[in-house]
Amino acid sequence: MSLVIRQYAYGGPETLTAEEETVREPGPEEVRLRQHAIGVNFVDLSFRSGRIPSGGFPLTIGVEGAGEVVAIGPGVTGVAPGDRVAYPIAPGAYAEERIVPATALVRLPDDVDFDVAAAVITKGLLAGALVDRVTRLSAGDVALVHAAAGAVGSLVTGWARARDVRVVGTVGSAGKVAAARAAGADLVLALDSGADLAGEVLRYTGGRGVAAVFDGVGAATAELSLRAVAPGGRLVLFGSASGPADLDPRAVAAKRVELSTPSLASTVPDPVDRQAIADDLFRLIATGRIPAPRLTTYPLKDVADAHRDLESRRSTGSLVLTV
Repeated sequence: MSLVIRQYAYGGPETLTAEEETVREPGPEEVRLRQHAIGVNFVDLSFRSGRIPSGGFPLTIGVEGAGEVVAIGPGVTGVAPGDRVAYPIAPGAYAEERIVPATALVRLPDDVDFDVAAAVITKGLLAGALVDRVTRLSAGDVALVHAAAGAVGSLVTGWARARDVRVVGTVGSAGKVAAARAAGADLVLALDSGADLAGEVLRYTGGRGVAAVFDGVGAATAELSLRAVAPGGRLVLFGSASGPADLDPRAVAAKRVELSTPSLASTVPDPVDRQAIADDLFRLIATGRIPAPRLTTYPLKDVADAHRDLESRRSTGSLVLTV
């Protein structure tokens, strides 16, 4: 029997119910995975509450995890029983064992802990895709990274610095400046400082502006992003934490800005390419070019506590459920 977390109604953490189940054998192109670590993300709260509706009940939420392959279905190639793997964005993660599409998996190096893999696999793959696939920046370029102390922003910052790109990072307040610098930002600007931040960026770049902006904040930073990007530069809108960005199309056209709104699925649909980015991710962590995540762990059965701590902002670092 396998432990699984189910919901029978939308609501608060109390709706997360621990049960036992027998996991079926994998079908064609599927893998049965014995999980060791499961990532907990803010998007999980939206699935749990119903802000993002599901396909029905009972519901098992969670989108990323890491563990060992225990069985493979017909037609599966590339992984075998006993392989250490992780996956991004495969709904139904809150379980001890589960069925996963084989194409969702990436193989893990032996020296990468399952809890580290579960904490960074989705965010790290996205960061690598943004830097190496969406923008393809060159050494010496300057990029602007919003929320550079945040989960994705810090990874984008570290990845860009590993490619010898200079990074200007923004943070919400002065208290986060040190974290953005630790992630690798060369210059850090606090959004609440009252300064002309676009002017600061232009001065730093000799009046030209940055080659690319990585903006996962949205409405609160959209105007700054457009003012700071160089003519002909790249404006990458990959999130909307403060609401959707509202940019004047005429202003975008006037600067000849290349505007993109990428997601991990749209940018890296090929499993082979996804594995290549994962290999880079774990190599950068192993060599210290990207800091390993700070972890707060909870047993799977205590998932409700993890959700309460995440919602109340009591937790620190990346939250991981262990099995």
